[in-house]
Amino acid sequence: MDVPTSDVSTPETTLAASPSSLPSRFRGFTTGENRLHPVWSRLLAVFWVAMALGVTAVAISSDLIGRPLWWVDDQRWSMPIIYAFAVLFVGPAIVVAVWAAARIPRVQWPSLGITVEVALLAFIDRDRSPGSAVVLGALAVAALLAAIASTGARTVD
Repeated sequence: MDVPTSDVSTPETTLAASPSSLPSRFRGFTTGENRLHPVWSRLLAVFWVAMALGVTAVAISSDLIGRPLWWVDDQRWSMPIIYAFAVLFVGPAIVVAVWAAARIPRVQWPSLGITVEVALLAFIDRDRSPGSAVVLGALAVAALLAAIASTGARTVD
């Protein structure tokens, strides 16, 4: 008597499945599809270094013209506190630059975090230093565009 066989796969055959046989939502985890394209990774790394330099330039120039950003005000904060703020607000852009250069997946999420951070810095300084807030707002828009680009700049294997 013949026993009918079912189409149910065993765990052994599921683990040995090729990436092309997996559903599309799982293919990115096995093929490297979530990594940035090499050209985009270099471009985004350069962008995030430029973003860190841009925030630093806004902070220094606002202090030179006499309308410092709230976190660079040497009348309010001591120098170690200002250095800590600088690491807190400029450091993530450097970390994301390294992350993008190393082609680590999902770089768009920390990019969005930096976008929110720079937008909040611009919002906080809108009354105290409006010119610097406008420049920080423009940097936040650029960071948002970079986050969107890092979402779409993945390789397709």
